[in-house]
Amino acid sequence: MKYSQILWLAIGAILILSISHLLWGSTNLEWGGIASWFSSSPELSATVFFEVRLPRVLMAIAAGSGLGISGLMMQTWFHNPLAGPSVLGVTSGAGMAVAIVVLTGMGGGWLANAMAASVGSWLALVLVWVVSTRFRGLASLLIFGLMLNYVLGALVTVLQAEAREKALQQFVFWGMGTFGQATLFTAGIVLLLVLFSTLLAFNWHRDLDKWTMGEITARSMGVDESRLRQGLILMTGLLAGSITAVCGPVAFLGLATPHLVKLLTVHRSHKRLIPLTAFVGALLALLADWGVKGVGVFDGGWPLNAVLSLLGAPMVVWVLVQRNFAHS
Repeated sequence: MKYSQILWLAIGAILILSISHLLWGSTNLEWGGIASWFSSSPELSATVFFEVRLPRVLMAIAAGSGLGISGLMMQTWFHNPLAGPSVLGVTSGAGMAVAIVVLTGMGGGWLANAMAASVGSWLALVLVWVVSTRFRGLASLLIFGLMLNYVLGALVTVLQAEAREKALQQFVFWGMGTFGQATLFTAGIVLLLVLFSTLLAFNWHRDLDKWTMGEITARSMGVDESRLRQGLILMTGLLAGSITAVCGPVAFLGLATPHLVKLLTVHRSHKRLIPLTAFVGALLALLADWGVKGVGVFDGGWPLNAVLSLLGAPMVVWVLVQRNFAHS
């Protein structure tokens, strides 16, 4: 199948899934009442549409696209198919900050969690930024990110062991991830950030293509390694931090999406990969959110990270099997 056909199929599927999310849900909407949103006393249908369903759809599109782009950038930079947005410890930084707020009884509302996740992500990002100026080797930075994840994860475990039952339950629910806590404002902000980051990554597509040829070759072809590294770290931190702040620690989208894209197309130029990754990431997020809503399938739905893991893990395994057969 041609690249353009795959791209248009992905866009068409996104539109169909988005409309289906807006049309169907646990509450039946009276479509004539949606326009009342712009009046002084909006009806229930308008409130559900503009405060629940539309923000959820926009947030799913933003999170899927943003994490997919982040995963592609990290896998290209580290030359490692297992790299993802959480590899630099940004997601763990957000989780640690939320754990402190929730498990110690300092807060626990959605706004407090979002603010804590934002601060934690930025602190982790600043730490990684400082370390990246000290470490020249990619392996050293990758190992540092993994060790930061382990240390922060251990501290979160200690906090969980000492937490009260109600606080622990709240933190566990936050860790399941959701697109449903977004408002129109927060979803719009993250969507604009994802759009800006995607355009920025697209602007780097030539340097990223050169980087895939190896570090020495890329430098000889004029790639500014320091500038590209700092740009990718900043972009990944912004995307992972903002998405985690609103949705919680969303799993597998950053890791699985680039693999699926590379399975769908033979093109390896980032000029082609970046747009397709953004659309496929949004498609996967919307598809997974149907499992969360569970409308007409099973009562109550499943946690977002459970659905994403059930979708993402077999996908990555399938890609690895296909590659092994191709090289055998």
